[in-house]
Amino acid sequence: MRSGKEPGEISGRLSDEISELVLAFDGEGNIFFANKAAMETLKYQENELSGCNITRIFRQEFQTETGETIPFDIGRMKDGEETAAYLNNSACIPVRIKLFPMDTPGNFFLLAENITERKEMALKLQELKEEEKKNLRQRDEFTANVTHELRTPINGIRGHAEILMNMTEDSECRKILRIILDCCDNMSETIDNILNFSKLETGKFTVEEREFDFYEMMDKIVANHIGEIKKKELTFSVDVDEQIPRFLVGDEMGISHILNNLLSNAVKFTSIGYVSVAVNRISQSHDGTELLFMVKDSGIGIAKDEIGKLFQSFSQADASITRRYGGTGLGLSISKQLADLMDGKIYVESERGKGSVFSFHIRLKNGQKAEQKEKWQEVFDSWGSFAEEEKTEEEIGNIFRYGERENLEELRKRMDKLALSIEMNIWDKAEFICNTIKILTDPADEDLKKQLLRMEMTIRKENYEKSMKEYGKLSEMLKKVLD
Repeated sequence: MRSGKEPGEISGRLSDEISELVLAFDGEGNIFFANKAAMETLKYQENELSGCNITRIFRQEFQTETGETIPFDIGRMKDGEETAAYLNNSACIPVRIKLFPMDTPGNFFLLAENITERKEMALKLQELKEEEKKNLRQRDEFTANVTHELRTPINGIRGHAEILMNMTEDSECRKILRIILDCCDNMSETIDNILNFSKLETGKFTVEEREFDFYEMMDKIVANHIGEIKKKELTFSVDVDEQIPRFLVGDEMGISHILNNLLSNAVKFTSIGYVSVAVNRISQSHDGTELLFMVKDSGIGIAKDEIGKLFQSFSQADASITRRYGGTGLGLSISKQLADLMDGKIYVESERGKGSVFSFHIRLKNGQKAEQKEKWQEVFDSWGSFAEEEKTEEEIGNIFRYGERENLEELRKRMDKLALSIEMNIWDKAEFICNTIKILTDPADEDLKKQLLRMEMTIRKENYEKSMKEYGKLSEMLKKVLD
């Protein structure tokens, strides 16, 4: 609809092609222009809007309850106003309107966007959110009930198995009872993972920052896994930066959960070789300490194209892993979410058949307790029962004879430890191990002696790339002897 009132101005500034409703009216509110979208949306025929007052369409904005016209305030609507537009059939739709002055004083044009679909979408979205909340509540209740019902028989089985274990000395019976107890532990771990996952998914898991003894925490973590490590006869090492403060402030339970999970996976997926744990201080300030935790193993490893699946819920890199090793596929997903909650990040480096390195870094506040001066080895004197003690050069020379079975077994162990020390940049230990390898291979041919010397010199320079290259050459030279 157009009137002849201001055809040049209207046609120059308004278009029938836009989807928004466009209405132009004078100071009295009488409409003299409406675009095609306005007429179709408001259900008016050609020329039916001519002379119609704007208050008839936008009653809530421009008309009082007594029927008086509200002044057209451009400032009030410059950012847009949500209201209702009344159609010719008395129905109404939600719109967002803006009011603008025209070149002719006293005239206005109004731009209205039909937001019906947006409102309906928002309503549907709200309904979906409510439905999701309801489903989550039901899931939480179900999870809590099921896990509670599962714990009761598991605890009963464990208790009776422990009683029987104390009642019998028969080795075969004790072996079966130990398997039963291990199954109970695995089931309890699965239940804990499901509960923690449920808490994380619903946002009920909160980070609790408290002061804790860092070395005591590490001692507990290692103690949790040392039995399985000894049972599988894996080489195990722990290296912790002595510059890390003894008392720190953070979520001890969250850190323990991540590290326990990474160490548990390393032990589970390693049948032969080693598992190692290292913690390094990567930055220090007056109020905080940033730590890097690293768990390395020589296990089955992960293919490059499967690494992306690791941190997904209920997922493992390969379906055959679940069949062979078990597990829910929740451990790493939970670990990642916990690291995120603590403003940290978790990483993985791996290759199929060549082991894995999982690491994560977090920043913790420094504790207020007085610092104790014991060194790492002194704090963990209790580890002597399971940590392999390094032999002196004289002991190595007296006990092992080159070429004998004991010599070759020790040589293999030392080569594994050398590789691990280089990987973890523990250069003083690497140099010591390299020196013991020289003793174990004495007497040896001149080529091997020269290679060991090159190996030792490269380690002293603390050059990782060259050290690994020389280690590869040394391994090739020893392969014939060790094979």
